[in-house]
Amino acid sequence: METLKLILSLWPVYLFLIIFVIGKLALDYFFKDNKKEHNLSGYEKKTHLFDTSTEFNLYKILLELFGEQYFIFPQINYSHLIKVKSAEWKESQAYRSRIDRKSADFVLCDKAQILPLLVIELDGSAHNIQKKQDRDQFIDELLNQINLSILHLKNDDLDREFVKNEILKKLGNNETVISNQT
Repeated sequence: METLKLILSLWPVYLFLIIFVIGKLALDYFFKDNKKEHNLSGYEKKTHLFDTSTEFNLYKILLELFGEQYFIFPQINYSHLIKVKSAEWKESQAYRSRIDRKSADFVLCDKAQILPLLVIELDGSAHNIQKKQDRDQFIDELLNQINLSILHLKNDDLDREFVKNEILKKLGNNETVISNQT
């Protein structure tokens, strides 16, 4: 009986201990370090920015021919060139997902305002696959819609004069667009 009285007399201490333990567990849970361990073992640094030596060679040609006049950016994600119009969240996401993870091989921009003037796609043998052709058609139509020219070059079209003439033709189409944007 004495033990029971002693236990009952100490109920505030037990209650305090229970509340303390629950509180400590709750604090630990809610304020724990939220850094999750990420498995990074599946990644490594790429040895080259360009996927192929042909892309790198074209980049060098572009720099040589147009590097003084234009900024030449490689591997630009289309989401940096194309803005999704205001829409409901779900609709915006649907439009955005059509351009996510798609990138232009090269983008020529004016040096004054870094306005994109021309997208250059280097079409290797992978572009003979129907899925790639469908992607190219979508991108061509989209760029046409937003008044941004695109030039497709084949791997065997990398003669300097040919590249220069094709780019100048496309940039000539952009002169009125440039004037209207400045």
